[in-house]
Amino acid sequence: MECPYCQSEKILKRGFDSLQDGTLVQRYQCKDCNRRFNERTGTPMARLRTASSVVSYAIKARTEGMGVRSAGRTFGKSHTTIMRWEKRLADQAQNWSPPAPAASDVTVEGDEVYTRVGKNLPPQPVQGLDHPLP
Repeated sequence: MECPYCQSEKILKRGFDSLQDGTLVQRYQCKDCNRRFNERTGTPMARLRTASSVVSYAIKARTEGMGVRSAGRTFGKSHTTIMRWEKRLADQAQNWSPPAPAASDVTVEGDEVYTRVGKNLPPQPVQGLDHPLP
């Protein structure tokens, strides 16, 4: 563990912070710069009092298609809180995934779903139509 402010490795454990669900988060103090921080400092979870598991489940539910208001009702949070969590994570996205290579085109379409049963076959013409169904 190192200080997120001065990168010193001279740190002391200074108790715990308690989250809303009773989960404890370790607090630290840097001996060099004398600043205090916890294990969430410098992450998208910094300064959130909600357990990371609740945030994770809410974001996963949203990515699976649950509406923002229904996610808020399900997890006992305001819909604006859910949107703030999404914004926090979106602001950190550049730290998680590398950029696409400059010399290639990348197309990602997350809204399309394909189902295949048996073999992939080309579309077959339907009797009465002069073209195959899409």
